[in-house]
Order: sequence, then C-alpha cells, then structure tokens
Amino acid sequence: MKNIISILLLLSTILFTSCYGQTKPIGEEPLNLESFNLDTKILDLYPEKNKSKQFKNFYEIKGTVHSQLVAKDTTYINEYSENKKAIGIEYRQQSSTSIDTMAVFENQQFQKVNVATTINGTIKVINAVADEITQKQCDALIKTLIKKYGKPKKLKNSWNETFTIYEWTNKNKIIRFVSAFDDESTTMKIVIHEENQTIASREKEPHYVGYLFIINPLLKGEVFGKMKTGDFVYLDEKME
Repeated sequence: MKNIISILLLLSTILFTSCYGQTKPIGEEPLNLESFNLDTKILDLYPEKNKSKQFKNFYEIKGTVHSQLVAKDTTYINEYSENKKAIGIEYRQQSSTSIDTMAVFENQQFQKVNVATTINGTIKVINAVADEITQKQCDALIKTLIKKYGKPKKLKNSWNETFTIYEWTNKNKIIRFVSAFDDESTTMKIVIHEENQTIASREKEPHYVGYLFIINPLLKGEVFGKMKTGDFVYLDEKME
C-alpha cells in the first residue's frame, strides 16, 4: 500500500510539472506560453551548463542551425547617480533565425524569448518575439487570446503611439500583445554565395514583428514603467 501511494504521489508531481512548469531549458524544447508557470525557477530556463565559455555574463541556447546568445544584465534605478539601486535581472536573447522556435502559443511560433526577474530570481515577466509575421497571423493570435481571455483593453504604446497594446488580466497573469510594422528601410539584406565567393543584395521583405508579454500580477509594480531595454520597450503604455 505504501508503494502504491508513493507511485501515485510521483505521478502527480510529474503531471503537475508537465502541465504547469517549464523544466527544460529554453532552446531544448519550445516554451509553452499558454501554460507557462510564473513560479518556474530561472535556473530551469537558463541552467549553469548553458553559460557561455567564451563570453562573460552570457548564455548559449540551442538553435536549429547554431546556438543563440542570451545576455544576462542587472537593471537599476538611478543608475548614474549616487542613489543607484539594483532592481532586477534581465535575460535578453541577442539574435535569432526564422527557423528557430523558442516558444509557442497554440499555433503561433516565436523565435526569441526574453525573461526579467527580481534580484532574488523570481520571474517578473516573460517576453516572446515572433519575427517576420503577417498581419493575418497577428490578427489570428489576437482572436485566439480573445477567445481564451475575453475582450482586451486597448492602450497606446509609450515608445511609439501608433502601436496598439492589447491587454488581458486575470488573477494569475497579465498578458500584453503588440505588433510593430518593419518596412526594413534601415535593414541591409545580403546573400552570400560560398561556391562563387560572391555577395549580392537581397530584396527587402516588409513584415510585422509580434511581441507577447506574460506578466506576474504580484510584481507588476516592478514591471510597468521600469523596463526600458531591448524588446521590453514595447511593454509599456503611454501615460496620459
């Protein structure tokens, strides 16, 4: 009887972990954003084994073709004054390829993942970036979110007022989604032909970039208005 109880407890633990927690490091398996547990330990996502041997304060996560670098940075308030104070740690993915899938929300794939924690390592917000997506894909994701979480609040983005932030709130998380149009006017695209040893320009392909944020509601005071780096600039709404 004791063995049966032990087995049942073990099965319950496994089921709980698989349904509510992400135990595999980012890059080894797509992060399921729909069921992501904000109580997940940061070491589960970025374990010591993934620390870069070449670059200090960087991690290397698995990609389809090659590994991608993730920078680990401490963030501060009053950073350039005598009252400088550390308020968190950010893990920001520096690069991506269109064939990588670091995270998913139902059918939508994301090529980048960024995470911000408190100084003690509690996750404040997780951000996933879908690069080179269409307006149709943006609309489909918004419809999926509406179906799951109801009618969203619409906000203007503080970094660019032409961007609309869609926000959903429940007791477990706050979700924000914003898409930005990239006409690639400042992008140089090239094709390298190794056999011919030539370099040619590549046609530009205007597209949208989608930014999905899942925020810990217990720590929203440490998120909103406090994050101004990397892809987190798309998080905040304009204050009236």
